Amino acid sequence: MSSTHDTTDAVRSQHGPHTTPDEARASEVAEQAGRWLAFATERTRMRPETLLAKALTSATFSTLHRASSLAVPSKLAGTSKHQRALWDLVRDPAEPWAPLALDVSAETITASLEDETLGEIQTKHLGWVRPLVPFGLTVHLSRVTGSETEGYTLGANVVLGHVGEALDRILDALGETDGPAAGGDGASGPEPVGVEPTGRATGPLRLVVRPEADVLRPGYDPDDVVLYRRVDRTARASVAHVPRHSPTGIEWGYCGSGPADLARSVLLALTDEATAERLYQTFKTDVVARVPRAGGVLRAADVRAWVAAQTDRPTAA
Repeated sequence: MSSTHDTTDAVRSQHGPHTTPDEARASEVAEQAGRWLAFATERTRMRPETLLAKALTSATFSTLHRASSLAVPSKLAGTSKHQRALWDLVRDPAEPWAPLALDVSAETITASLEDETLGEIQTKHLGWVRPLVPFGLTVHLSRVTGSETEGYTLGANVVLGHVGEALDRILDALGETDGPAAGGDGASGPEPVGVEPTGRATGPLRLVVRPEADVLRPGYDPDDVVLYRRVDRTARASVAHVPRHSPTGIEWGYCGSGPADLARSVLLALTDEATAERLYQTFKTDVVARVPRAGGVLRAADVRAWVAAQTDRPTAA
């Protein structure tokens, strides 16, 4: 029997005959969020409503980004002291979800990338983060925040990764679970790492890259196309750039090669190839050229409605 069938059978055995793998994964993440909420409540002084909101946000974030385990979005403190390192990342961005090295001391946990300190884990989170580091919690850079044109001090958004897996391991070590941490197929989970922090976060986070400010908004459709700019003002989209007219990248807000590539890339992501080839120049003129420079969201439903309305309309040359 194939591995796909094995996985499907395991999902149905654990969650019911009509449960899809995505539904089972969402349920698992929700359970991890509940365990995290109880764990963090005992180890921090944050208000209960704040912790509950963070648990819900983290479960939503992890499910939408298809994280391998519960991941908690956060931001670093103390970034004002590390502006040079952050500006280096503006000029030469790191890979998405780059793992950060952790230096755990009695007072702080600092996070660094390639030996450059970027900031510290927020004090309010230290009570639950510190005990999970030896059991596999990792920290990953999400994005550098701020704007050179608006005069902001740069900051750093991060994701605390593998939280669910680390929590399962420490609860098992403390004897607070019914048995070894298990995967969805009933197999034993990975062995805990050593009892002393290793100092460097390792392991893939396996997140689908989407701009986090837009991914959690009400009514979010995973097919919606988010258009945004990095701190260096470079245009980015949540769909892959399929180059034809502009090998250097996409753009919007006018008619040109960058907007043409964006229009074609969006239609390739949301329709079929023949439709994209037939309509992308018209879509560029009608839609892409009118997007504000700062960016925005192209709702998938609106794009498909626009495509449906083009049936009897002549296409652009």
